[in-house]
Amino acid sequence: MKRFLFSLNAVLRLREHREWEQELELGKTTSRVASIQNEINSLTTEYQNTVSLASGARAVDMEYRIWQTAYLSLLEQRRSECRRDLTIAEEARQAAQERYLEAMKERKVLTQLRERQESAYRREQTLHEENVIDDTNNARSARVRGRAVRSGHAVAVTEGTKNGSI
Repeated sequence: MKRFLFSLNAVLRLREHREWEQELELGKTTSRVASIQNEINSLTTEYQNTVSLASGARAVDMEYRIWQTAYLSLLEQRRSECRRDLTIAEEARQAAQERYLEAMKERKVLTQLRERQESAYRREQTLHEENVIDDTNNARSARVRGRAVRSGHAVAVTEGTKNGSI
């Protein structure tokens, strides 16, 4: 039996590679979003800890309060920058996800085409093999009948064939 050859196999490999690249890109952008989100969470925790320290202290000098206020302002500014970065990173992740889904769809179309062609090829090969077997059996049966006719047993062979003995 001949091997199945898909004529668009090179294109399919390229599409699989493109899908893999887009998956990597999606992973990088998702990682970037998670990293920024972790930084925002860390800054929020630090901000809350600093505020709770200030509310627990009774007598703190003014210089400490000024530094604390400046630090809280810096934390809030950094959180604001991170939120802007997060918005940009989420947009990039969304775009990467769309590119990945498109690449996956393109690859899937070719994969399904290959599967349909391979299935048709298998059916055709099975039919061909059945025809070869039928031809072989018919030839064998004709040889047996030919020998029986030459030896004068044509009636017995015909009756034997009807009874299923051959």
